Amino acid sequence: MFTRIVSTLEPITKHTAVIWSRDSNNTKNIMEETIYQLLNSDETSEEDSQIKKSHCTMRALKNWYHEHCEPDVPLVIIITDFESSSPRVLHDFISVLSSYSSSMKFILIFGIATTLHAIHRSLSYDVTSKLNVQVFHSPTQINILSDVVENIVFCTDIPFKLTGRAIQLLTDIFLFYDFSVENFLYGYKICMIQHFYANNVNSLCCKPNEIKNRISSLTNDYLAEIKKLPSIQNYIKRLQKESDEKQIDNNKFKEILTQLLSQFHQYMHRFLIVLRCLHDFMAPLPNSPMGKQLREFYTKAVYTNHLRESPEYKECMQLLGFLSKSELVSKLTSLITIIKRSKDPILKTIRTDLEAHVATIEAASLEADTASKEILPTGVKLKRHQLKEKLLKMSQTHSRSPYKQAQMDVIDYLDQKVFDKFLINPNHVPANEIFCFSDGALAKQHIRGSLRAAIHTGLNDPRAYLNCECCKLENDDAIPSSLPDLSIIYKLHLESRKLINMYDWLQAFLIIVDPKSGAGEQRDVDPSLQARFTQAVAELEFLGFIKSSRKKTDHVKRLM
Repeated sequence: MFTRIVSTLEPITKHTAVIWSRDSNNTKNIMEETIYQLLNSDETSEEDSQIKKSHCTMRALKNWYHEHCEPDVPLVIIITDFESSSPRVLHDFISVLSSYSSSMKFILIFGIATTLHAIHRSLSYDVTSKLNVQVFHSPTQINILSDVVENIVFCTDIPFKLTGRAIQLLTDIFLFYDFSVENFLYGYKICMIQHFYANNVNSLCCKPNEIKNRISSLTNDYLAEIKKLPSIQNYIKRLQKESDEKQIDNNKFKEILTQLLSQFHQYMHRFLIVLRCLHDFMAPLPNSPMGKQLREFYTKAVYTNHLRESPEYKECMQLLGFLSKSELVSKLTSLITIIKRSKDPILKTIRTDLEAHVATIEAASLEADTASKEILPTGVKLKRHQLKEKLLKMSQTHSRSPYKQAQMDVIDYLDQKVFDKFLINPNHVPANEIFCFSDGALAKQHIRGSLRAAIHTGLNDPRAYLNCECCKLENDDAIPSSLPDLSIIYKLHLESRKLINMYDWLQAFLIIVDPKSGAGEQRDVDPSLQARFTQAVAELEFLGFIKSSRKKTDHVKRLM
């Protein structure tokens, strides 16, 4: 963060000193470190510097400033951790700088982790009165995450999308564990690696203008692999049922695949635009049932099967009925502004319809029309069930004001013709496997995996990580000689009891790695094999699976 501040201030001044808490133990240290950095910011070592730290004084700084700097160029001093610095040292330091403020221009930047009151608690009034204090805040981690998600996940130029449990897992780890945007990005990269590493067909996850070239280079094996994707397989079955075709050749399938990929890009573009409209429309509602951040709306839309059936969505639709005329017009105008960013013809039609609804609402009256209200005639005798039906019909046809009717019409239009039509879960769209990664279990295995389980898997079945044929096991209990020594020792130790006899362990190891010597006991052991055994046992002890036993010197104790 402080490096970013220094780089941001470079166009204004190159003379910046960054003071850490270790350099502010006393006034002499902080003065020497500050002046040394200001004078020698471009030097790499003290031998090549213009002035040594022991000669750094305010008089030397003043002479250097008048010789090398313009009068308006400031000297920036950054105190990185204000709370951990000594108040007495800061008091003296600011007083000294203030005495030279007429000949040099100083700017102090205090890194404060708590509140501004920390300055007034630490420094006396005679010092704070010499400071012209201005406060600026760094954005919170939540806002930074929202910006990152806005520019990566919600960007229509990036074809790869996180959906389902995967996006929820990354946000849950951020909110409930570490509040680290950097770790969120690492998790995003891991999901992307797993997506493209899974199979070759995901190479079709590209921009629209690259689709034809990539499809034309597909081999028959790749096309067969794409046909096995669940969403495309269901689409082909439905297409064959409609057209009564028994089989689709590869050339026609390429045309179908090109059309599906283009349609997915159009769908995702409309999905993100309409999702922004939904967020802008429902986020300011009381108690924010759907959430306040756009990422919360996105997570609900890509995680639930049907967004309209969720209780949060239904609650928001009920709250929209209580909006005033000015609030509703303001929200609809904001939706029109969002949709204007898109050139999609279908979204332009929605914008035209919304503009017509806005004009109707603005012209609508707030007073209800009571002239046409139906009244029960007097003197007419009705049976009990007839009277009940008549009253029920009258209650259902009660008069509404023109504004109320226009409000219900626009809400129904948005609900049925916009949100229901375009906010379909991406996992229900054909070819979603090519663009979307939703495997939360696989992501969790790599992001927040169990260390013990990973070590056990690696030692018990090295092929799981090495991907080599020499480590292939016929069954879990098999111990081939091609395994690494540590894996052989580990699998042998799993067959032992609480105490392991080192001599018997060595003999079992020798039978596996040197089967030509026979199955009998080997008294004269090859020194190289004994060294391999000793090193493997030491590595297993380092991993925490065994330890030496005090009861028997020639035994080791199992810990797991």
